Amino acid sequence: MDPQGIDRKLAAILSADVAGYARLMAADEVSTLQTLTSYRGQMMRLVQQYRGRVVDSPGDNLLAEFPSAFDASRCAVEMQRALQRLNADVLPERRMEFRIGLHLGDVMMTGDRIYGDGVNIAARLEGLAEPGGICISTGVYEQVRRKLRVAYEDLGQQYVKNIPEPIHVYRVRWDQASDSLQPTSPAPPRSDLLAGLSGRPDVAVFVVPAIWVLYVGVGLEILFMISPFALYYYSAYGPSLNLFHGSSATAWLTDFFLPHFSHTSSPWLDQTLHVGGILVVAGALVFLVGFVQVYGSKLLGKSVVTGGLYAFTRHPQYLGLAILGLGTLLIWPRFLVLVAYVTMLFLYGLLARWEEQRCLAQFGPSYRSYQDRVGSFSPAQYLSRLLPASGVRRFVASLLLYVGVLGAVVAGGYGLRDYSLSKISSLFTQNMAVLSPAVLDEQELRAALTVATSDGRVSTQLRPASAREKLLVYVVPLDWQLADLPMEVPDPDGPRGHYQPRDFDRSLYKVLFTRVRTHHPEATGEDIVKQAYGRDPIVLVKVDTRRRRIIAIENTPPHVRWGDIPTPLF
Repeated sequence: MDPQGIDRKLAAILSADVAGYARLMAADEVSTLQTLTSYRGQMMRLVQQYRGRVVDSPGDNLLAEFPSAFDASRCAVEMQRALQRLNADVLPERRMEFRIGLHLGDVMMTGDRIYGDGVNIAARLEGLAEPGGICISTGVYEQVRRKLRVAYEDLGQQYVKNIPEPIHVYRVRWDQASDSLQPTSPAPPRSDLLAGLSGRPDVAVFVVPAIWVLYVGVGLEILFMISPFALYYYSAYGPSLNLFHGSSATAWLTDFFLPHFSHTSSPWLDQTLHVGGILVVAGALVFLVGFVQVYGSKLLGKSVVTGGLYAFTRHPQYLGLAILGLGTLLIWPRFLVLVAYVTMLFLYGLLARWEEQRCLAQFGPSYRSYQDRVGSFSPAQYLSRLLPASGVRRFVASLLLYVGVLGAVVAGGYGLRDYSLSKISSLFTQNMAVLSPAVLDEQELRAALTVATSDGRVSTQLRPASAREKLLVYVVPLDWQLADLPMEVPDPDGPRGHYQPRDFDRSLYKVLFTRVRTHHPEATGEDIVKQAYGRDPIVLVKVDTRRRRIIAIENTPPHVRWGDIPTPLF
């Protein structure tokens, strides 16, 4: 203590403030203040982590002291890295970047406050730093130059305001670290590491368990939606889909919105299955090439991959899975698959964002430059930049974006279903919907239906139990085989798929009568198909319309070949 009763000590002083703070406030005061609070909270946690003490934080400034120059320097570097991660998804004009100055000098203490030239010099060094940069004095440099493995740029003697003597200044090039920082104190707690990794209150709390959940979700999607053996898996997990039929609020999830086994009068609708197969193969190839690139690089001990497919998109593996999933959706166009596909795209976006934060933390501005050059795999990645930077507001905005996109996509699916039904050969009455997977005109449909109902045994079986009962009738060429319709008892040694030759005898048909399962028995006409979630077979009649005679009347199997599970209605 000096003669005047003032404590003095040697300390490393850190001074930081926001570059362009007035401009940010003028553009959006509320958002700027919220961002400042969030960012400065992260900086304060780092100060505590590196054994420092926050002295004051007036306005956009942060003043802290440390017992050693090394701790202060490590903290400053980690601050800039954390701030870079925080700014990763923020538009350039809205990024909040701090300048940091470090000085080792004598300070006076009164209570919790510190004063003296040491504080003033740290503030002047901060003014010399560029946005996102760090400037240090000679005293700090001499203490850390052999301990802190970063690059330094000698700026020489600098005259600063209100300091009579010039100060020798060094710029810390923290983005050019030759290795990770060498810790000389115990590692920080795992919770602090996680907070630093994400840098966001809305992610830091659950980042690790959430990421594992997402990876498990991706694995299940590959197994059940994308696997070439999906049809075999479907027979195992498909019965669980019947649970959706208990309520009209969920029964729609098992509906199909594109034709699955029906030929239509629309050439592009008839090509969806072929396009789906091409997309599945293309997506799988993109995924495998990206997989080989990134894991080959890891095995060879190379740095981050930026060549090959990664020169065109930052996440070719997710892009490949997205393409593959779209192909699966075209092959099996159920609303439930559509909802799962959109959800998985958002989950891929979360995974990509988390992984890019890790890359920014490890590779710094070099990865930022790569981000500026190469686009992401999904437009949603760019939409995310329009969301709030962090916190509950970002979570709510992300959730609203997901719900909005999902709602729009489902609405589009209903539009496609209506369009598909308009292009399918069909005939509708008050209590009956007649469909054909072949392209037939109305006269051909009526002829087959008339012959099939001409026998009293058939009419008796079709007699409704109530006036509200609806029928769904299929007119199928006699030689066709459709695994999704309960027509013949399956041959265990026969093929399990569809056989639908374009050339067929247009006088020989199988007419399958089924009762509709629906939560809306009041539906009529085309709405019978739209409101149905299933069907129960009644009788199968084989007819010859040229000779106007019934060839055979057969009992139908109780289920389709896949069991009592939801299969396409068209």
